[in-house]
Amino acid sequence: MWPFTRGRAPEPVPPGADEIGAMLARLEPFGVGLDRAEDLPVIVEEVAGYAGRPQWWRRWQEEPWTELLWILAGPREDVDGEDVSFSKRLLCWDTECVEGPGSYCALVRALARAFEGCVTITDVTDHVDTRARTARLHYRVNGADVDLTPVVDGDWLDGDVLVDVVGRIEARCDRGAYLLPEGGQDFVLVVLRRADVPDFEALIGTDLAPVAPRD
Repeated sequence: MWPFTRGRAPEPVPPGADEIGAMLARLEPFGVGLDRAEDLPVIVEEVAGYAGRPQWWRRWQEEPWTELLWILAGPREDVDGEDVSFSKRLLCWDTECVEGPGSYCALVRALARAFEGCVTITDVTDHVDTRARTARLHYRVNGADVDLTPVVDGDWLDGDVLVDVVGRIEARCDRGAYLLPEGGQDFVLVVLRRADVPDFEALIGTDLAPVAPRD
C-alpha cells in the first residue's frame, strides 16, 4: 500500500427507529411528540438522510435535539391538502411569504393550530396588495376583534404582526411560543407551557427565545 494512502473513514451510522422513538418519547410530556405514530418511519428516513451529507451529519452529532425539532416542524401534507407540521406544537415558517391575499390568514391559522386547545381563533380575513403596499388583517380571538395593519415590504413578513398575534394569544393562556436557534430566513417556533420551558431547554441543551418578550 502506498505509504501516504489513508483508509476510508467509516460510514456514519444514523440512529434507527428505536433511538428516534426514544427521543420522541422524551418530547411527548412537553406536548411536542408526533401527532401520528405512523409518521415515525418518515422521521427516521429524514434523519438517515443526514448521514449522506457531511455538514448535516455534523449538525446532527452536535445538536441532535434541535435538528430533530426542525424535522418535526417540517411540512407533511394533511388530509385536507394543507401542509402542516408533524407535531402541531411546532411551526416552521418562511419570512419571505407575503404573496398576496391569504398570506396573513395562513399565518394566523397556523398559529391557531400550534396553540390548539388554548384559545379560539375565528373569522380570519386579510387584504394584501403588494403593488399598492397596503395590507389589513382581521380575526377574532376568544370572541374579541383584532384589526392589524401589516407593513408591506415586498414579500417579507411583517415581524411585528407575528409578535402581536402571539402576544394576544399568550395573554389568554398558560403557553408561550419560543424560537429555536439556526433560523435564518426560516424560523421554527415551539409552543410550550411556560412552566415547562426550563426543563425543555435542559433536555435539548439550548436556550429558547420568546417570540413575544414579556415585560
